[in-house]
Amino acid sequence: MLMFCEVTNPRQLWDAHWESLSDDIEAMTCHEHDDPAVTLSEDALKDCALYEIDQVLIHNEHCLEDFPMFPKSNYIPPIHGGNQLVQEELAYD
Repeated sequence: MLMFCEVTNPRQLWDAHWESLSDDIEAMTCHEHDDPAVTLSEDALKDCALYEIDQVLIHNEHCLEDFPMFPKSNYIPPIHGGNQLVQEELAYD
């Protein structure tokens, strides 16, 4: 919608739909950490969802910065990029 429609108020769109846009992030995080008890705060869910939206926009030659009223992500992805072998090595005690 951000890329192909002229959204008059992107912030209002985000506020109304951020929960549905981030509903699978916690499940993916549980799977990545192999821990079903992982829970994310509302702010963490929003940050991850904004990061994912920004990645889609970047692949289409846009970014969240193109939409001044839209919130920005503070999420910093893991350096190892989700590589299972690296995760196992980093989890070594």
